[in-house]
Formats: sequence, structure tokens, C-alpha cells
Amino acid sequence: MENEGRRLEIDIPTLVAISIIAWALVIVMHEIVGHAGTAALMGIPVRAVSTTTAYLAWDHIQSVGQYRIIHINGTAANLVTGAIALLVLQFLKPKSKALRYFLWLFTTMSFVIVIMYLVSATAVGAGDWMEVLTDLEPRSLYTAVVVAAGVLFAIPGYALPLRAWMPDLKRDRSVLLKVTAIPVLTLIITQTLSMVGSPFGFQSPESSHLIGMVFIYIHFVVWAVLVNVISVPRSSEAIESIELRRSSMWLVAGIIVLLIFLLVLGPGLGPLNEDPRLG
Repeated sequence: MENEGRRLEIDIPTLVAISIIAWALVIVMHEIVGHAGTAALMGIPVRAVSTTTAYLAWDHIQSVGQYRIIHINGTAANLVTGAIALLVLQFLKPKSKALRYFLWLFTTMSFVIVIMYLVSATAVGAGDWMEVLTDLEPRSLYTAVVVAAGVLFAIPGYALPLRAWMPDLKRDRSVLLKVTAIPVLTLIITQTLSMVGSPFGFQSPESSHLIGMVFIYIHFVVWAVLVNVISVPRSSEAIESIELRRSSMWLVAGIIVLLIFLLVLGPGLGPLNEDPRLG
């Protein structure tokens, strides 16, 4: 792609590093801050956490209200932190292009997770919000309310990050493909590798967290397809605004985060193999 006599630079290693950090933080917000953090604040012991679950002392929960709040706050943590990142991106407009990439990816990944939990996961009878709806009747009505709320959020959740950061790249399809497909591929590979050492990763189909993650991956693939097919909304910024050059700082940070994510958080912090869900 030619732009004023030169090719727009998108450094792939730096983009991969930023994608790893953004995805790892999304998972930390959901599992550790959202679920485990809420439990800890309630005085409920947190036995272990990983990239796919929080193992809590569920027998210490004293009410169904506590149970619901713990399950709500995974999604809530992604929604709130994603919104904060979007506000910083939109109104503070950091000068660092790499930081702007990070804020955009973190917001986008967070909002895709929120939409997935509220809409499709709930619609098929799975995910955190089905636990939130425990003992609520009529179940079908409450389910419809959650799905409807997710659908209402889905449009701004999809559009606002694009409007805040993504310039019009209809003449630069290769750049558009890079900045959408590479982060999605990166999060799929990173998350899958993190489950290799997890006792939950490759269980029987009805218990395998890998299958659950494939369900999540599909949402990110659909997002990437939509962004590449639908040319609106877009930022009014020039395409130079998303140029990404090699950054040693982001590369080092990406390697460190990747190692922690794969070798520490993936297998689980704490005695995850004692989780009663392992049977």
C-alpha cells in the first residue's frame, strides 16, 4: 500500500506483543479481578485462579445474592475497564501510537467478551449469566432481558472503539487485515497454549474449557470479518495515525506477560487440581 510515496509501517512483532498484553489483561480482569476479587472482598476464600476459571470456596457463600454478584462481576469488570480504556483513547488521545493500539485492542477485546456473555452464551444456556439467573422465575423472561441488554450494548460496543481509533482503510485492505486478524490469531494461540498445563484444558467434551474457549474464539473471528467487510464506522484520523514501529519496550513487556500467562497463570495459581469440578 502506497501512501504519499511510502509504505505504512505496521511492525508485526510489536503488534503481536501488544495483542498478548491486551488479551492477558482482559482475562485477568474477568477471572482475577471480577470473579476472584469479588469473592475475596466478600470474605470467600479464593483457592486458585487460571486463565479460564476461578476456584472459590463455594461452600463459604452465605446467600444466592453473593453467588450472583460473583458471577456478574466478571462481565462487569470487562465492561468497566474496557469503557475506561475507551475514554482514555477518545478524550486523552495519548501521543504514543503503540499505547493507542493497546487501548483500542483492550477495549475491543473487553467489549467482545461482554457481548458474548450477555448475548450468545446466555441465549444457548451457558456462561456466567445463567448462574446469575439461578432460581429466578420465569427463567425465560429473565434470560430474554439479559440477551436484550446485550443486544442493546452490542451496537455501541462494536462501533465506538472503531470510531475512536480505526481510520478509513478501504484503500488499504492489507493494513486493515493485519490490525484485525493478527490480534485475533494471537489471542487464540496464546489462550490455547495457556490451557496446555491446566487440568481443565482437555477434559471430556462436556467439561473441557478448550471447547468453551473455541466458542469465545468464534466471536472474535466474526468481529474481524465484520470490521473487514463493513467499512463504517471509522475515525476521521489519517491512516498515518495507526502506523506502528518496532518498540523494544513493548516487545520485552509482551515476552514477560506471555511467560507469566503460559507458565504461571495457565496451569493455575494455587491447587487447581483440588477443584471439585475435576471429579
